[in-house]
Amino acid sequence: MPLRRILPVLSLLLGLSLTLGATARAALPEGVTETSYVTADGERVLELSCEVPAGVQDVWNAWVSAEGFRSWAAPFAHVDLRVRGVIESSYDPKGKAGDPGNIRNEFVALVPLRLFVIRNTQAPAQVPFDTPSFQKTVTAVLLTPLGDSKTRVTVTNSGYRAGPEWDTTYAFFQQGNAWTLSQLRKRFETGPTDWAKVFAPQTAPKK
Repeated sequence: MPLRRILPVLSLLLGLSLTLGATARAALPEGVTETSYVTADGERVLELSCEVPAGVQDVWNAWVSAEGFRSWAAPFAHVDLRVRGVIESSYDPKGKAGDPGNIRNEFVALVPLRLFVIRNTQAPAQVPFDTPSFQKTVTAVLLTPLGDSKTRVTVTNSGYRAGPEWDTTYAFFQQGNAWTLSQLRKRFETGPTDWAKVFAPQTAPKK
């Protein structure tokens, strides 16, 4: 599959989309808010959030169970839910755990139904950002219950420094993490992703 077609979901699997071909930052999806900041020592923290129309248990399962992750994030997923366990995923519906082209994230910390922290340990060979830089960051996903049928999801990606390779990576995930949150919300608004349709061959429109 061409890289252009998978870029919109690539950032989701890496850690949780760049506006293809654009140099300016795109507007955030509706319902997504940004509260990014810079620490006193110059570290940039990328932080975005949105409200999802589902209870915290359902949202937690959508992130950290293989079945839940496959329902909106990727056609193949393997999850080993423990500290030093992994979320491993692929755009290949026939993918399997351990494949060299998989995207692999390691769990750094877990607080059941509230928080998990991941770090990327394996990314595809061709991506439009600096993989070594990204792998020095960590991504925290915080779930805040807002009642029985609503949850605020906050994705905080920390560890960004100064430099062109950091700028490119930050820009990619600034758009990608926003897209991720909008897709998670869409999963509960309209239902699971039909991967057969997503990966169906594209045909030219009839004249």
